[in-house]
Amino acid sequence: MSWFIDLLVILILISGIRLFRTPRSARGGNLLAAFALALALVVVLVRNPILDPAIVLTALLLGSVVGLWVAMKVSMVQIPAMVAFQHGAGGVAAFLVSYLELTRHADALTVTGRVSGYLGLVIGAATFSGSMIASGKLASLMRGTPVLLPLHNQLLVANASAIAVLTAVAWGSDPGVLPFLLVAVVLLAVVLGVVFAIRIGGADMPVLISFLNATAGLAASFCGIIIGNRLLIAGGATVAASGSILTHVMLKAMNRSLLNVFVGIKLVAGRSGAGTGGAAPVLPASAASLPPPEPAVPVDPLARATRTLEEARRIIVVPGFGMAMAQAQFKLVELAERLRGEGKDVRYAIHPLAGRMPGHMHVLLAEAEVPSVHLFDIKEINSEFPGTDVALIVGACDVVNPAALEQEGTSISGMPILMVHQAGRVIVCNLDEKPGYSGVDNPLYSDPLAILLFGDAKSTMERLLERVGRAASLPGEESVPAPGAPEASGGSGGVADRFAEAVRVLRGAGSLIVLPGFGMAMAQAQFKLVELADRLREAGKLVRYAIHPLAGRMPGHMHVLLAEAQVPSSQLFDIKEINHEFPGTDVALIVGACDVVNPAALDQEGTSISGMPILMAHQAGRVIVCNLDEKPGYSGVDNTLYADPRAILLFGDAQATMDTLLELTRPEGPGTGP
Repeated sequence: MSWFIDLLVILILISGIRLFRTPRSARGGNLLAAFALALALVVVLVRNPILDPAIVLTALLLGSVVGLWVAMKVSMVQIPAMVAFQHGAGGVAAFLVSYLELTRHADALTVTGRVSGYLGLVIGAATFSGSMIASGKLASLMRGTPVLLPLHNQLLVANASAIAVLTAVAWGSDPGVLPFLLVAVVLLAVVLGVVFAIRIGGADMPVLISFLNATAGLAASFCGIIIGNRLLIAGGATVAASGSILTHVMLKAMNRSLLNVFVGIKLVAGRSGAGTGGAAPVLPASAASLPPPEPAVPVDPLARATRTLEEARRIIVVPGFGMAMAQAQFKLVELAERLRGEGKDVRYAIHPLAGRMPGHMHVLLAEAEVPSVHLFDIKEINSEFPGTDVALIVGACDVVNPAALEQEGTSISGMPILMVHQAGRVIVCNLDEKPGYSGVDNPLYSDPLAILLFGDAKSTMERLLERVGRAASLPGEESVPAPGAPEASGGSGGVADRFAEAVRVLRGAGSLIVLPGFGMAMAQAQFKLVELADRLREAGKLVRYAIHPLAGRMPGHMHVLLAEAQVPSSQLFDIKEINHEFPGTDVALIVGACDVVNPAALDQEGTSISGMPILMAHQAGRVIVCNLDEKPGYSGVDNTLYADPRAILLFGDAQATMDTLLELTRPEGPGTGP
């Protein structure tokens, strides 16, 4: 009958753990698992009569009061440090039980029981000290960066060898000497835990926490063996298994091996494709690799961020530990819901290492009642960034740091990151420009596509909430209808609305690629186009021309026309040089080009342009089309770009369109840019 009761308790525990799979059911899972543990406590007390009830009840009451007080005081930010501390407490319990069982009746134990006792003793003590180091680092009571001692690996090997030798001596020692030898083993194991954990820091901390979770469960399981308790064996094994799985997940997220993190041995020959198992991720040689343009007039970054969010249609939010520190999740979710209410696609990208423990961001966002369907992990979301208008970073640094892809020999080198730098624009809401927990500088901060809103994340969210929906303007910018509204999109709405949106997009852009075609030649619009491009360049924007070899009616047609308008050849780029730049470009400005930018060449079979290489204008953040009309180009194939919701269609004579844009972007005073 006893085995049936044990099995029932174990099944209830597993049922509770099963509910942890979704944020909505996790609360019920916690209660069910807690109920299973309470049942296990009752079963143990019934089977093992209490010899001194006063001591046991006092200990239970004291522990419960302290635990309740800590649980009520600890904030979400402090949970990682508390979890590490709890692992240490489990280690203490394990080595104390093992010590008592080994010293009380070592001679009566089986070989399996004695082996389990010594393993519980060593693993429990090492888990305790390692967890205290981890907790101290996570609570900022110690330096969070790795500490490497002279001959560190040799010290670990010598310490482990000394433990093995002393354990062998203790195995065959007299009962009178055994307690002292076991104390020596415990002390050596404590030192082992310290030396083991102190070298780990920075972005590797989640790996350490997961590993200590596994060792705490393993030590408990060995205790269950030595005292013959099936419930403790099963509970400890469950914790050890879950901790091992988490460790594997964290290592995969870091693109590391276990030896690489814990011993410093690199076994990783190559890099994985941003956590997708593919080839090494390659950063596009885009405007991010060029010096950031100096704007002619200082622009309020908050106004730029507001307008960028309002113009965007697809937004990916990347939360991190800074959001947890500022308790900004509620304001962030309020902002995201407001944007979603305006018809925008808003999703959350969760890196497994964001925060200080596995699932940290999931817990915080669940607390703010974000549905799990809006949360996407790195494998699901990374391919979406090139087609995303805005990546909104809130308190994340290392997990979005392109240095992990570009630099060798850092603590995050080779680590898969969220590819935010591939989005049309990036808004960074971090505390400051200092490096993240890894200590590696983030080159994203110098990317011309990045808008930096440094400061407390919660305050930043509040400031954005005050402005989003109110169409904040830049100096010299007229008030225009909010972007993204139906009457201002694509080919619908009035002409004035479409021009107003185009001007707003041009003003907010940091980088533009101009795509001239035969329509520009027909309208003789090259002079007005170059005048507009030069005005935008003077305002601090990066402006380049993309030349398709088939644009025009003869080879070099566009080169001749633009040379006539005094465009330096250094600003002209052919299809091979420029095509990989579009995903990182804010605006593609098409002037009289159709077939050479028609995505139907890629999507449709059997047409006269099927398979023809095109300029990938549709990958830019926004597209402004200044063509005569919406009729097909010379090929007769309808241009699917005209139906793209990111496209602003300014149909009409190209020169007249350029004149209108020049008038609307005219500086309003000395030194004022468009």
